[in-house]
Amino acid sequence: MLVAAFILVATLPALAQFPPPGVYQCVDMNGKAFGILTLQVAGDYQFDSKSTVGGSGQVASSGNSVNALSGPLADIGLTGSFTTDAKGEASFMFTTNMGSVLCALPVR
Repeated sequence: MLVAAFILVATLPALAQFPPPGVYQCVDMNGKAFGILTLQVAGDYQFDSKSTVGGSGQVASSGNSVNALSGPLADIGLTGSFTTDAKGEASFMFTTNMGSVLCALPVR
């Protein structure tokens, strides 16, 4: 048990480099639905969209910068950054070769 706790604490700095996992709604700059981005720990993602590309891949991050490495988001040149609010909830601002995209947690 102590070893497992140590391993978890020892890996926290590495996990902190990745954007917060979650399911984010994405819209273009006109407010039109762009898709749903599901981020998992360690940079894996699933992107679902009825109007554009979809599939899975991986993102890399450094600080608050995020870049798609593989999959459909890499195919559209997705790069950007994220910010977190006081609750620790993230929002993302991306640029793609299809235009700018904002992704955030759904409004509750």
